[in-house]
Amino acid sequence: MRVGKGCGRCRNRHIRCVIPTGASACTPCSRLGRECQLDPRFQFKPVHHVYQKGNGAPARFDLEWDKEQTWVDVSQPVTFVLEAADGSVGDEQIILPEPPTPAPLSLSNSLLEATQERYPEVTHTEERSQRVIERRSQISTSSPFTPFSEEDATLSLREASLMRYFIQKLAPWADICDIHSHFSTEVPRRALENPMVLKAILALSARHDAILANDSDWEASAYHGECLEMLIAALDKAEASCDENMLIAVVILRIYEELENNTDQKFHLFGSNRLVNLASRSAASGGVAEAVSWQFLRQAIYASVVQYQPLQLDMHTFESSSMLQRHDDPACANTIIFYCARILQLCCDKPGRIVDRETWCYISDRVAEWDEAKPTTWQPIRYQAPNLAADRPFPELWMISSPAVVGMQYYHSACIFLTLSDTPSHCMSDYEIACSRRLKEKTIAEHLVMVIGLSLSNESVENAYFMASHLLHRFGYCLRHIVEQQGALKFLERVEKRLGWRTSWMMRELEDQWLELAAFDSWQWIFLRLINMLCSKRQEVLSRWNRQI
Repeated sequence: MRVGKGCGRCRNRHIRCVIPTGASACTPCSRLGRECQLDPRFQFKPVHHVYQKGNGAPARFDLEWDKEQTWVDVSQPVTFVLEAADGSVGDEQIILPEPPTPAPLSLSNSLLEATQERYPEVTHTEERSQRVIERRSQISTSSPFTPFSEEDATLSLREASLMRYFIQKLAPWADICDIHSHFSTEVPRRALENPMVLKAILALSARHDAILANDSDWEASAYHGECLEMLIAALDKAEASCDENMLIAVVILRIYEELENNTDQKFHLFGSNRLVNLASRSAASGGVAEAVSWQFLRQAIYASVVQYQPLQLDMHTFESSSMLQRHDDPACANTIIFYCARILQLCCDKPGRIVDRETWCYISDRVAEWDEAKPTTWQPIRYQAPNLAADRPFPELWMISSPAVVGMQYYHSACIFLTLSDTPSHCMSDYEIACSRRLKEKTIAEHLVMVIGLSLSNESVENAYFMASHLLHRFGYCLRHIVEQQGALKFLERVEKRLGWRTSWMMRELEDQWLELAAFDSWQWIFLRLINMLCSKRQEVLSRWNRQI
């Protein structure tokens, strides 16, 4: 006989179960508003056999019920509860004291059968599993209208809810440029077979759900810790073989990290970088491995843009990918994403780096060729230019396909990075260099406005909000008009409310940058006015002196 520890839900999820004194439910279940499955305080160990000493040596006797066994009648409301069989407990060797005349028990199952007839809801785990197998075999051979029961479910209600949350809300972010939508289809199937992938999905869904609800993410942290234990054990063997499930888990955990973008420590970014480079053929192998590799490439671009992290991927692994050979919309979008990554790797890996002119011209020509060869269906079906006087800072561009929205965003991003890395000529004067710097900021602002306009004009494409947020964080200082600045702040506020992507800290940084630059501009304006006044006064003094002469 042993004391039960925690409710069934908390034990299944391996979290601490706290039951206040006199409460009918534990604290975690009460917080989530779900039914608490408290077990009886006392549980009886199932005993299938005993060992009895006889003549100095133990003899085994199996315990089964005799058909002629007499049982005492009990009054209501007493009911029989047969505990689920536990092999680790039931096979314990229980040594009984040696009786004077040992006699083995006779064999019978009549009592169990009689109890099940009276209480049909009481069954053993083995029999329940057998019924599930029989039920699934019937479903596979019977009509499609055969209903499922709760016993058929492989996940708890909460786990199934988080899985559906991932499929409907989060997986489309990763499937934006995947024609087969592997994260919405194949990855959930892998999760039902691989606990590491399952825990990664549950951790990501729980954290995003907690962010939108402004709630504690203790549940997500618990799933995250369980996934890390499995991942660390798997990574020890990664040098010999790289499993696709490891790639999936690490990339999902990287999204988990990105949700806390203001405190992102990039642990899983480094792990993903190592695995993708280790599995050098994953980007060209097709299937879920290729989809995961391209998703990580977008994650690496994010880290390079926002966190100034050098892009250390082996880009040659992506050159043999089928994405660069096809001509459908997702492939076209992935092509410009590849060029954007190459620009970051070759031209923007270090601030102030002098870029080889030949390299810059080569990658610039590739981007221009892509722009000319992109499908005609990528032209917006409606375009309206921005109008600052009408309080409309961003253009309106209605696109036909989701990959076209993201692809055009990466095209404008590539143009921004090319503009940023274009070094001035050595023969330029200081004034010409200053003018070039101002022109760069104006060009960057124009492309940034287009990226934000693509996001706002295609609200159903949630992935498009991310690149616009990244670029605003990096180049928002280039927006100098008050209407553009106010529009950018409203956009970032909208991103946080809809996607759970924390942008409040970005808004505070941008406001500080704009105030500081406005102060510089005001002092510059005062200085210019003073110079003009001095010049006018000097001219007046010279004119008066000439008249006197």
